[in-house]
Amino acid sequence: MQLSFAEKLQVLRKRTGLNQGAFGAKAFNLPLDSGRTKIKNIELGKQHPTEDELELLARALEVPKAVLTGASAGTHERVDGELCVSVKVLDRYPKLGAYLEMLNKAVALEDEALIAHIGETLADILQSQLPRVMARVK
Repeated sequence: MQLSFAEKLQVLRKRTGLNQGAFGAKAFNLPLDSGRTKIKNIELGKQHPTEDELELLARALEVPKAVLTGASAGTHERVDGELCVSVKVLDRYPKLGAYLEMLNKAVALEDEALIAHIGETLADILQSQLPRVMARVK
């Protein structure tokens, strides 16, 4: 699962602690209201930034432009494709699906702290359900 450009921008903006207005003002040298409107429209997918605007956004976020555009600094090849989880597993662990989706997004953002946190949460979910699952097997 890939994050959309708008999702990446929003997550990275929130990570900086900037609201839409402050971020737009910083990136585009605009008044707060104009900056908020521009960022809101970009995050909603109503407006698509030009190459120059992508550069400004990346600079304001202090990330390489490739992080926003989806191009990876180091390309990673998948041998077996994506991990597939059966509906039975998702039914057995009701919270699992949402956390797996979050994990995919965290990996796309290369956010190691978030990946570790979600990994621990997934382990807790699986471990908390293990006695119940094992009881069914016996």
